[in-house]
Amino acid sequence: MNLNVPADDSEWIANRAGEWMIKVVYPGIYDPDKSPSVGFPHNRRKIAEQIKVGQMMFIYVTRPVKKIIGLTRVVSSVKPSDGKWPYVVDLEWIIVPKPGLTLAEAGLNIRPRIGESLYAIKKSAADRILQQLNEQPDLDMEEIMERLNQYIKTSQKEKVTYKEAVERLKNAGFYEAAEALANYRAHDGSVRGWDEFAERGELYRNYPKARSVIWPNTYFIADPLL
Repeated sequence: MNLNVPADDSEWIANRAGEWMIKVVYPGIYDPDKSPSVGFPHNRRKIAEQIKVGQMMFIYVTRPVKKIIGLTRVVSSVKPSDGKWPYVVDLEWIIVPKPGLTLAEAGLNIRPRIGESLYAIKKSAADRILQQLNEQPDLDMEEIMERLNQYIKTSQKEKVTYKEAVERLKNAGFYEAAEALANYRAHDGSVRGWDEFAERGELYRNYPKARSVIWPNTYFIADPLL
């Protein structure tokens, strides 16, 4: 099978580069003072190295948007970085940020999971996304800054260790949520990425108020009950 295209029975494949891609990113991509770029962790270096100059990358923004908001072109090969991500690829906007469309609206059954942030897609899927994005107005600067500032506010949450998070849930009476978090381990046995699990993954879906207990100064608990 050609590693740069989705399998024949699907319009997408996870953790692969291709001529058309979707990249999951944080809303920091909205920052108008920075050229767009995407990062990869150490264990995704080989995936990042598959990306070539000229390939097209749709941008899917995580919380609170959870939508494909624009299209970029790859303008650099992967390079080392001393920032948050050790490997970075530079981009340029082809379709600037729009209100966006969900993955379901794009006709894709992708559900981003921890460890998956890049998807190669077929041209048929890319064409659908292009049509819908082109029908939408560009976000104005006020809307862009509102989304960016909301992200900055929520990303400045207290650093809480994995063990302390479990204890906070137990102390608040969230025993099932505490057990769910306590049972979580990354594939290598570590707890790397546990905060993303808590915020965006199974824990948040099943116990949506759990993150308000873990980060009480960031998320407001409207109802103390699960």
